[in-house]
Amino acid sequence: MKSSQNNIDKQKVNELISKQEYGKALNYLHNIRLNSPNKKEVDALIEQINTILRFINRDVFASTNLDMDPWFE
Repeated sequence: MKSSQNNIDKQKVNELISKQEYGKALNYLHNIRLNSPNKKEVDALIEQINTILRFINRDVFASTNLDMDPWFE
């Protein structure tokens, strides 16, 4: 891998995600996004982490509306 600041170190991102350090992974990706020419790849990774966090933090039992499933948004 290149050690340039503009390239994504995918191994580092995967390591942070596997350790469930999503905040650190997001901070790393946002720093890369500022100077990255390939913003589509960075945006895709950020969206994936945000989706993971949305599902992890979902409280299915918080709503008493039993007619609507919370995962059908």
